[in-house]
Amino acid sequence: MDTSTSKERSVSATGSTKDRAGDNDKVLHEHGQATSKSGDAAGADSKTNGIRLLDVASLSKRGYGNEDRIVVDTDENFHLFAVIDGHNSARAANFLVENLSKTLTKVYDNGFDHAKLCQAMEELDRMFCALDTPPWNIGGACVLVVLMYVDPNTDAPQKVVLNIGDCRAIIREAPESIAGKNEAEDEPSPAASVVALSEDHCASNEKEMARALRSGAKILGNRIAGILQPFRVIGDADLKGPDKKDWVIPTPEIHQSELLVGRSILVIASDGVWTVLDNDCVMKLAFKEIGANGSAKSAAEAIVGEAVKKHSKDDISVIVVSV
Repeated sequence: MDTSTSKERSVSATGSTKDRAGDNDKVLHEHGQATSKSGDAAGADSKTNGIRLLDVASLSKRGYGNEDRIVVDTDENFHLFAVIDGHNSARAANFLVENLSKTLTKVYDNGFDHAKLCQAMEELDRMFCALDTPPWNIGGACVLVVLMYVDPNTDAPQKVVLNIGDCRAIIREAPESIAGKNEAEDEPSPAASVVALSEDHCASNEKEMARALRSGAKILGNRIAGILQPFRVIGDADLKGPDKKDWVIPTPEIHQSELLVGRSILVIASDGVWTVLDNDCVMKLAFKEIGANGSAKSAAEAIVGEAVKKHSKDDISVIVVSV
């Protein structure tokens, strides 16, 4: 999202100011205050699905609008973490808050089939677009989901990343245990790696640009039809008509790999962070705070604070998970 505008689109729309956090205890969404699950609480949440979370925190700060949402959910099979970045009202973001977790729960079958995950997200898009009729069909949302579960066939912990749009997830994986880290150490060890788990779906992504151009999309000023900056979204039905087939798609890009339990720090954030901070900077902030006091909450606060210091004007949402 451009730092010069509060909207994913270049047209103006009034965003909703209603926060859904109070409607569903699976949603952690605070303005200016981090929400945290840590220590025994985080571990208790994960005993049934085999992955113990050392600490989890989420934090949102309102920018121009109030269209970001955060979902954190756990059941007996998997953990779900999602950052949702709505634009031109919070309708799509609120729809995903209501439907994302229960939809993906239906997909789980001793793991996640990637084709079925794609079908599930595409069906959510169809459902929302059917509801979001003119003249209210110009809103949408980017969403990034991370699922963690134990493969029952191999007993190996897994992480599955679904990305639609320009939210981003990064992870630090190290050979040493997080709990055993020297508290005086601020820098990630040379053996650790900071890995982007997703690619932004926008004009700067050459593969995504090529995909859009193959569909016949008109791209003006690095935006679809001169309007929409992300090339993949849930919603924005007016840009998905028969004459615009596949210009903008709701199909997630999915990546799966083994999760290094006890040695990983995960950060998921909306583009209010990534427009002003790079991956290494964000992970350095998270690693420093978690290493100093074991707090994902202070890590989330540090990331949001640094983004604000760097003059991010957009809504900012962050989830930090120590696992």
